[in-house]
Amino acid sequence: MALKVDNWIAALQSEWSGSGSATPSASSSSTKSFWQELVGEIASRAGISPELAIGVARQESGLNPGAVNASSGARGLMQLMPGTAADLGVDPDNVLGNVLGGVHYLRDQLSTFGDNAKALAAYNWGPHHVTEAIERWGADWLSHAPRETQEYVTSILSRMGSSAQSIVTENLTPSQASSPLPGPHTVPSSGAATAAAVASIRSALTAYLLSEILD
Repeated sequence: MALKVDNWIAALQSEWSGSGSATPSASSSSTKSFWQELVGEIASRAGISPELAIGVARQESGLNPGAVNASSGARGLMQLMPGTAADLGVDPDNVLGNVLGGVHYLRDQLSTFGDNAKALAAYNWGPHHVTEAIERWGADWLSHAPRETQEYVTSILSRMGSSAQSIVTENLTPSQASSPLPGPHTVPSSGAATAAAVASIRSALTAYLLSEILD
């Protein structure tokens, strides 16, 4: 695992040196690939579909760790709301904490609702709204969700090649469903991280991947 993390870091540093810039472009493909792999690796360790978690990060922020929604206050790769982040015990402006929190929250929704569509809707719309819609309209619940939520769900699932009612293929064990998040790490939130920031990400991520906290 540590070697793979080193490879991600090396790819980023190679891009920066080749461009003559000390920092990466927020929209560069290799930078996005790094964040994509980070989200996917943490999701895999958490026992959920990496493709699903990456889809959420792409839909939420365009894989931009510095994204901020000025109207809602949602922040980071996984667009965590401050209140949700506080409930999860993570700093939404901390890159690794943001991803850990978002993946944990997505895993909670999968555990609660049992399929991808409902879990995605809960991530976007809120679990209480999804529960109320299911109770009121049954199988037709999604058509009564806000248009934004309908598009959110169908967009992510269409990229995965799934229908809106696709059932989760990764079954969470009781230990996975209840395991805690690791503690906060000091990782800069900006996609334009310095070499020192990247080293900090590598250190924190390697420690996380080598732990058994989500096993």
